[in-house]
This record gives sequence, structure tokens and C-alpha cells, in this order.
Amino acid sequence: MVLGNNPRGQQAVQVSGAFTGIAFFVVLLRLFTRFHIVRCAGVEDYLVGLSMLCSIGLTICIGIQAQYGMGRHIADLQPQDMEHSLQAFYASLIVYYLSLGLTKTSILLQYQRIFRTRSFRIACWAIMAVTVIYAIWTLFGSIFVCFPIRAFWTKEQPSKCINQMVMWFTNAGFNILTDFAIIVLPMPVIRSLNLARRQKQALIGIFAVGFFVCVVSILRLHSLVAISNSSDPTYDNPPAATWSSVEINVGITCSCLPCLRPLITRWFHGVLSSTPYRYNGRSGGRSFSRNAYHLRSVGAGTILPLDSKGSRVSSEGEVYGAQFQVGTEGQTNVDRNDTDCSGIEKECRIQKEGSTSSLTEVHRQAV
Repeated sequence: MVLGNNPRGQQAVQVSGAFTGIAFFVVLLRLFTRFHIVRCAGVEDYLVGLSMLCSIGLTICIGIQAQYGMGRHIADLQPQDMEHSLQAFYASLIVYYLSLGLTKTSILLQYQRIFRTRSFRIACWAIMAVTVIYAIWTLFGSIFVCFPIRAFWTKEQPSKCINQMVMWFTNAGFNILTDFAIIVLPMPVIRSLNLARRQKQALIGIFAVGFFVCVVSILRLHSLVAISNSSDPTYDNPPAATWSSVEINVGITCSCLPCLRPLITRWFHGVLSSTPYRYNGRSGGRSFSRNAYHLRSVGAGTILPLDSKGSRVSSEGEVYGAQFQVGTEGQTNVDRNDTDCSGIEKECRIQKEGSTSSLTEVHRQAV
């Protein structure tokens, strides 16, 4: 692909390729962690893999668009070049919206594994339903934007097309809204956890990285405003194409970060591994509240739920090698060890001591 005489198109391809490469590397790390280290891969891991394939497809489409004139003045393009560029643009819309939907659904499914309170699950399912419906609408809206479909790039008549600008701005606004809802959703639960301040701040930080996606989505919306007022769309389109690629790749990367803790802990043992601690009501430690949440950890990193007896909640075959519970008052004599998935065992004991509860975590390296 020779783009030496098209610096704007070349820049779009380079930036898109760089962010796609970063996201691809992070996805590989996630899949290695989930399949090899933790050995508890779920539906969300497959969805993020499919989203990564869509991201690669978008980068290819941007390259084809640049090859056939994106970034150059429309007056300098041949009709056949314009047609090829519009075909690639048509395909890019499909993979872009598909990637967004897959990534968001993956994040919400991950939430379902982590937080098991009834109110949270209801809210999560509601947002997921809206997200899936939105994804289906944007996907079919992109496929059938014109009738006949080929009218999108041939401009043949007679034909009927949806007002693309209205659709793009509506979708962009709704996309930012769902991004914000997904990011904010777990915050009240995390704030209610009986954790040490540093641990709580670390959890909030992990989930709050999604705000970067909102920022990128807003920047993309600004680029759409610029192109909507353009009289030279092929020349002004590279920023919108670039931000679209950056948006989905940042989303994929952020969705993978919480899953990498077991891998980082293994590579840098002792640097990010959890510090043993004790909560003891009688000794002045923090006792459990009546509204505490049941959680368990994934591969010595992310927290996932236990039931009131310390047993695994999920029935999907995911067995996690590290256990952590924030329990409620009245739970007694709970012992749990799981080593099916990870090389690190974490044994949690909750013992009744009068009217208070204590939690002791004992770390030991599995042989």
C-alpha cells in the first residue's frame, strides 16, 4: 500500500494500526491468562476476541479507504476510486458498531460474574438488554442504510437511504450514554465493600479506566460534527476514522485490564500480590456490615462472589484459584480452598467471635 502522496490517509492508517496492535497484544495476554493461568475462560472472553477481530477489520477498511482516496480532496478522485472507498467505508461502519456491542456485552457479563447482589444484577441485566438492542439496531441500520444496499457506494437511482448524519449523531450520543452507565454501575457496590482503603481505591481505579473510553467517544463526536459540515468529505474524514478505531481499541484494552492481575502477579510475584491482613471486630479491626457484599477473587486478583456458606455461586464450571469473601454477620466456620485454576491458593476463614466476625487470609504458594 503506497500512501506517500496522501499524508492524511497515511496518518489515519498508522494511528489506527498502532492502537489495534496494542489492543491485540492486551487481548492475547487476557486470553493467555484466562485459558492458561486461571483456566476459567467465559463467554465474555470469546466476545472480546470477536471484538478484536472486528477492530482488525476496521483497520483494514481504513487502509483501503486511504488507498482509494480518503485524506485527499474529492475533486482529485476518479469515480471508481470513490466507489471503492465508499465500499470500504460501508464495511467499516458494520465492524465498528459490531465491535462496540461485543465489547460492552463482554464487560457486563464480567460484571455478572463479579457482583452477585440482586439489585446490581437487575440493573446489570437492564443495561445489557438496552446495550444488545442498541447493538442490533446499529448493526442492521448500518447494513440496510440504503435500499438497494449498493446505492450506498454507487449512488444509483432510484434508491432510498437513511439520513446518515442523524443516525451517526444519535448512535454516538447513545454510545456515550451507555459507556457512562457501564462505568458508573459498579461504583456504589465497590464503595459499600468492607475493604481497606487502598484496596477499595485500587478496585475503583480498575473500573474507572473506562472513563478514557468516554473521553475518546466525545472526541469522535467532535470529529463527526466537523465532517457533517464539510464540503470535502474525503479530505475531512481521516480524523473521524481515526477516532473510531481508537475508541473501539481503547474500549477493548480497558475491558481486558482487570483480567490481567493473575498474569502480572505471576510475572512480578510480590510486587502486586495481595498483602495478608486480618479483620477482627474485637481487636479494633473493621467488622462486617449487614449489607456487605459476597465476593470471591479470580486468579488472586479480581473479586468474585461466594454464597453465604462460602461455596462457589456460579454453575458454569469456572473454578477460581483464589478466594476472598466479604461476608455478613452470622456466618460461621467457613473454610474454602480452590486450586483448580491457579497456582496460587488463598484460604479464607470466617469465624464467629461473640457478636463480631473476623476474616483471615492465609497465602501459600501451591506446589
